[in-house]
Amino acid sequence: MRPWDSYDAYLFDIDGTLLQCTDAVHYFGFCDVLTRVAGRPVNLDGVVAQGNVDPGILRDALERAGVLESIWRPHLPQMLRDLSQFVEDRHADLRIDVLPGVVAVLQHLRGRGATIGVGTGNLERIGWAKLERCDLRSYFEFGGFSDDVEWRRDMIAGGVRKARSLAGPKASICVVGDTPSDIRAARDNGLDVVAVATGVFSVEELRAASPDLLVASLTELLDMTPAAWADPLIEGD
Repeated sequence: MRPWDSYDAYLFDIDGTLLQCTDAVHYFGFCDVLTRVAGRPVNLDGVVAQGNVDPGILRDALERAGVLESIWRPHLPQMLRDLSQFVEDRHADLRIDVLPGVVAVLQHLRGRGATIGVGTGNLERIGWAKLERCDLRSYFEFGGFSDDVEWRRDMIAGGVRKARSLAGPKASICVVGDTPSDIRAARDNGLDVVAVATGVFSVEELRAASPDLLVASLTELLDMTPAAWADPLIEGD
């Protein structure tokens, strides 16, 4: 892998990579739209949310609840609009912590002239709402979101198209994320990936997915020396 700060463009995951939500607004939004479509209480128990995308979470929850696809699929566009509206209406209730090293890394990359975007499983309106709430929105020029996709690889592919429309058709792109799904989605799109263990997955779990670079937090990126690049996998403490 080339030096982490030498790419033309970046796709940063949001939750667990840039920030941590300490509220349950997004979660209750899921429960609200799921319950209305199913006609009975449905939540996210047993559904893998980390590394998923919002439409995929809705799909998986409804399948787990035994709701036939023929029933819920026609309602999916409205479900996505309702989920976005639920979160936007409760913007003031969002409680968000910016994770260590995030601001310094974004400032560093911006200073180098990189094109910076997000590659996130959030719907676009929800993703921007979270970033606005914690004053990170201004760092990002574009986003790859999940509004039109149900799989993370496709969300990253959409982000890649936007990145290259801004940075050039041959722009080098790096994905930064905190889940094995981020790593797999980057690989599916032929991209290098930095994994950061600030989400729910440990260093060991992320290592097993073979990222190009692995750190405990983004703070470590700014501490690296040129000699560190002799090892293709840098682990956090």
